[in-house]
Amino acid sequence: MMSTKFSRILALSFGCVALLGSPGCAGRRATARAQGVAPPRAEFRAFWVDEFHAGIRTREEATRLVGEARRANINALFVQVRGHADALYTQSSEPPYDDPAYDPDFDALQYIIEAAHRAGLEVYAWLNATPAWRGPAPPRDPRHVFNLHGPGQNGDDDWLTRSLQGDTRFPLGYFLDPGHPAAAAYLAEIYLNIVRHYAVDGIHFDFMRYPETRKHPKRGAPVGYNAISLDRFRRSMGREDTPAPDDPQWNAWRRQQVTQLVRRIYIEAKAINPRLKVSAAVIAWDKPPTSEKDFDETLAMQWMFQDWHGWLKEGILDLAVPMNYARANGTVTRGWFDGWLRWEKRHKHGRALTVGIGAYLNSPAGTLAQIRRVRDSEGMYHADGVSLFSYAALAPSRIRVRGPVVQPEPEAKSEEEDPAERVLFLTTGAPPEPPAFPQPAAPPEMEWITRPTRGWLAGTVRNASGGAADGAAVTVKRVGWFARRRRTLADGNRFFGFAQLRPGRYHVRLEIRPNRSPEIQLEIVAGHVERVELVRP
Repeated sequence: MMSTKFSRILALSFGCVALLGSPGCAGRRATARAQGVAPPRAEFRAFWVDEFHAGIRTREEATRLVGEARRANINALFVQVRGHADALYTQSSEPPYDDPAYDPDFDALQYIIEAAHRAGLEVYAWLNATPAWRGPAPPRDPRHVFNLHGPGQNGDDDWLTRSLQGDTRFPLGYFLDPGHPAAAAYLAEIYLNIVRHYAVDGIHFDFMRYPETRKHPKRGAPVGYNAISLDRFRRSMGREDTPAPDDPQWNAWRRQQVTQLVRRIYIEAKAINPRLKVSAAVIAWDKPPTSEKDFDETLAMQWMFQDWHGWLKEGILDLAVPMNYARANGTVTRGWFDGWLRWEKRHKHGRALTVGIGAYLNSPAGTLAQIRRVRDSEGMYHADGVSLFSYAALAPSRIRVRGPVVQPEPEAKSEEEDPAERVLFLTTGAPPEPPAFPQPAAPPEMEWITRPTRGWLAGTVRNASGGAADGAAVTVKRVGWFARRRRTLADGNRFFGFAQLRPGRYHVRLEIRPNRSPEIQLEIVAGHVERVELVRP
């Protein structure tokens, strides 16, 4: 990470020139110096902007969003452009978002990119991954993935995840199964299509996991029982039974399916745009872990099979945004909030971490108090900023936000507040809390992106007959003394990948016993994706 001194210089120069572009910034900087207040270090200051409320659905909404973000000294927007396999952008194979507030001919993503970039704001395309549909009636558009691969379909055409009893509907609706190769390939293409066609600063995973069930057992959950996915598991493990929800092999296999999808999207996205930032809203609910090993017992790992800690360690995620949604005045939730903060700050693994705050659960003062606790350093450990869920929840009226988790209604906010002033508490404060963002700041630099020292390898494995080689083991080893051999598995679409490879010459081979396949040599270059195809005899 950059030095504190350099961070402050960058924060002032970018924040004043790019974010505001006005002489008023210089005046605020001079005032801060006169008062002895240190200029803000670089930090993420983001809004999640959901599709269900005013945000980017029209030109007027998007213009107002950008204006309010600038007034609040926000520097990044996570804008939801895909909720349930629909699109708020026109360069898509999926049907447009079906809502009276949205004109299907309006490219909301393109408009907000242009408007936000003019104002110096970063834009991340927020796409829900596995949710397929939520309503009681099916989508009206026959092209919708729910209509093509939902209830009533069989075999390869059935992409929905199921419970142990075969049910397809879960508390938050219908979900695609990450273990179904066709569904996984479909989801990967949705994200990569955005990267090809839009000048986004980043993509943002949400619901990159299996669905939650009504109860969360200590280990495992009754999800993932799609017939194709289950058959793949049996073949990979040499089993014929149907695993119990808490079966250790079944749990690990389901986590693997989600991680393989993240790995594929990350590496393929970098091949298109190496400077793209890949982020994810990730699960940080309930009792927090206290050690690295303790993360294995969290709800993220055991209930929804989302190993986001592993994604950071492997280097297939640039920015984690854990959803630390908690009431500021709750005794238990406050303790969990602080516990997760301590753990998160210590386990970034050289990547960026921005804390997601549930503004919809708290008053302005409560939100400011949580931002202040996020900023508290744990010795040498710190978070890189905050993201507020959500922009709509900052409105003065009591809104029940349809977001990534079902929660009680927020605390009452003043009905007399001017809606146009809803974000200004971030810059003016809310007694007894001082303002969080009285001055602009730039997002932190991600040095592994701007000055890369590592490269990536993307590959495919096929059988000699031309078919896919599901689960084939691949190893890679750098030429030289003391080099460590790394191992991975090909996914159901025969893709495999490695991240964080030091530049140099590498040996790549299939792990086949007793006969070894020939090794392939290739060169890894920093900031570049090298490709290879392996053939299994």
